[in-house]
Amino acid sequence: MRRRIIVIGGLAAGPSAASKAKRVNPSAEVLLFEQGEQISYGICEMPYYIAGLIKERRKLIVFTPEEFKEKRGVIAKVHHRVEQVIPGKRKVVVRDLAKDDVVEYDYEKAIIATGSKPRRINLHGEDSQNVFVLKSYDDGMRIREWIEKESPRKAVIVGGGYIGMEMAEALTTLDIETTMLHRSELPMVGLELETRKSVVEQLRNHGVYFVPAVSVKSLARESRPGKSTVTRVITNKGTYDCDLLILSLGVEPNVDVARGAGIALGVTGAIRVDEMQRTRTDNVYAAGDCCEVKNLVNDKPMYLPLATVASKAGWVAGENAAGGRAVFKGAIRAIAVKVFELEVGHVGLSAEEAEVSGFDVMTEIVVGDSRVSIMPGSRTVTVIYVLDRKSRRLLGANLFGGEGVALRANILAVAIQHHLTVDQISQLDLAYAPPFSPLWDPILVAANVSRRGLMRPGGKSE
Repeated sequence: MRRRIIVIGGLAAGPSAASKAKRVNPSAEVLLFEQGEQISYGICEMPYYIAGLIKERRKLIVFTPEEFKEKRGVIAKVHHRVEQVIPGKRKVVVRDLAKDDVVEYDYEKAIIATGSKPRRINLHGEDSQNVFVLKSYDDGMRIREWIEKESPRKAVIVGGGYIGMEMAEALTTLDIETTMLHRSELPMVGLELETRKSVVEQLRNHGVYFVPAVSVKSLARESRPGKSTVTRVITNKGTYDCDLLILSLGVEPNVDVARGAGIALGVTGAIRVDEMQRTRTDNVYAAGDCCEVKNLVNDKPMYLPLATVASKAGWVAGENAAGGRAVFKGAIRAIAVKVFELEVGHVGLSAEEAEVSGFDVMTEIVVGDSRVSIMPGSRTVTVIYVLDRKSRRLLGANLFGGEGVALRANILAVAIQHHLTVDQISQLDLAYAPPFSPLWDPILVAANVSRRGLMRPGGKSE
């Protein structure tokens, strides 16, 4: 009997798993089910498509289902929703959404890659035609089409995370007056205080009205034949008019199918997997945003819904479902975002996370130049190190400022993943050229300043 591997989900982890499984075992039948219209597309590029920087929607798609079958040998069925996994019978129950038919498929191995789902505001009116989340290809198309058709003048974004930042820039680029409502005093929860303050300054410098410490109480809706839209967002700090409302409240793991199958979840609420991406249910693997991940800095499980992590974990799940022995050790968290002219990078633990994890935490802040200071275009780069006094390890870092922040963050990501101390970081041999970096790169300066800081009371001498 031909081995059949079923993959549930078609964004990042699913296609990676399916491709790898077929490559490892070409004789296996690999079926991928996706409830949306497309598979294997760039969701992270979507705000730039909405802003018009990416002109053609086709360029967002890595593979169509037809191309996936031709080039990867995987049968991808879109508009098919897996409603149930039955591990005892090795079956999945699938609904063909176009025909509204239900079919059962046998499997030898199953890979759950159901991703995440957006958090909702749970208020009457959030189902209105001008209220959107941005979590899928279909979401992005709907937002772009609404803007093109309705020409909104005022937008409200609820939430101040990464997607909220990118959408604020996209809407401002389109000359839409934008207000951002955030529950905390500062946006980008999880970053260090100085980074968050810089983000607010950048928003305000580009005309985004940032409202802190606000809670949304209700949505005022206007209904006409064939059209229902939210016109005002009512909060504890006043009322804000809008023609377009974006809910950017973060995501949570989509574990409905896994929970229904009795598959064990972890402390984060996401699916618990081992280093081979096996669940605790026989013959069922899982990967991507529906899973928790081991944090390589503190060795604790964390929820990290990132495409980079999902794709790597998907490869491992696919290889092992096809008979391999691959391992995914975990991740440190490496994130970058562009907020207008500001680059922001976050790698490893925050100071708060490090303290909760039991480290003896010290932070150090250094401001340097992106290029040699006399070069045209040179801008400041702020580096914030989160250190453990006892081991002198770099546990995490924030960087924000001009060009090169994301690339510098990648250097520090490698340092954190390999448990380098500030002494070792200070000795890194980095490229120097006036158009790209000063003689002493900001990350080297920060390491040397940190070494001196560790000599202060509570630290160790060099």
